[in-house]
Amino acid sequence: MKDIELRIWDYIDGVSTENERANIEQLLRTDVSFKAKYEELYALNQDFGLMELDAPSMAFANKVMDKIDLQTKPLSAKAKTDKKIIYFISSLFGLMMLACVIVVISHIDWNVSSPTNEYVMPNFGQIFNVVRISNGFFNNVFYGFFMFDVIVGLMLLDGLMREKSAIF
Repeated sequence: MKDIELRIWDYIDGVSTENERANIEQLLRTDVSFKAKYEELYALNQDFGLMELDAPSMAFANKVMDKIDLQTKPLSAKAKTDKKIIYFISSLFGLMMLACVIVVISHIDWNVSSPTNEYVMPNFGQIFNVVRISNGFFNNVFYGFFMFDVIVGLMLLDGLMREKSAIF
């Protein structure tokens, strides 16, 4: 019987499918007990529409809202992040970049091998005689870290520039 009541409620509320609507309309025309149940539930639905909804008093609503305001609000992710950790990581990357630059500069032979004035970038290795740090794995890893640090440094610089432009 509960299944029939649920089907009738769906029909009354208008949430049943087209096939279910057709079945229920067919049952309403042919089955007397089904039609009686439908009329009973339809009258009950009409009574529900006439009822006035209860609302809590204003004092109750104000007390509840005051208690909600007194509760601690969750912190944002920006407020939870400790600035010391950010500064430590930034200084670590800065030191790595500085170390990479120092190593590169210390391995350059500053004696110019030819008396020409060609200081064009494609001839950089020929004019300054850059000494290779090592062949193989270490060389690739070193330059990989160096490029990573340069990219992170540029991102940090971009962030600082954006903050300064937002202030002005």
